[in-house]
Amino acid sequence: MSNDELDQVYTRMAQTLTRVGPAQAPLFLSILGLAALARLPDASTAAALLAQAEAACADPVAHYPDPTADRPT
Repeated sequence: MSNDELDQVYTRMAQTLTRVGPAQAPLFLSILGLAALARLPDASTAAALLAQAEAACADPVAHYPDPTADRPT
């Protein structure tokens, strides 16, 4: 998926979260997460992705890669 496609999907997810509302957002995200995890090739890949997401939530700022000359943002 290209960066533009990822941005479009992210925007659509944000719009969907707005439509389902705050009360249903956790359920929606759980359903979406399980559906995405089910498409991974194996349980170890899914476990690694879960660990990565958990680690990203541990700090006040998400873990984005540092900018480089090739990728400034």
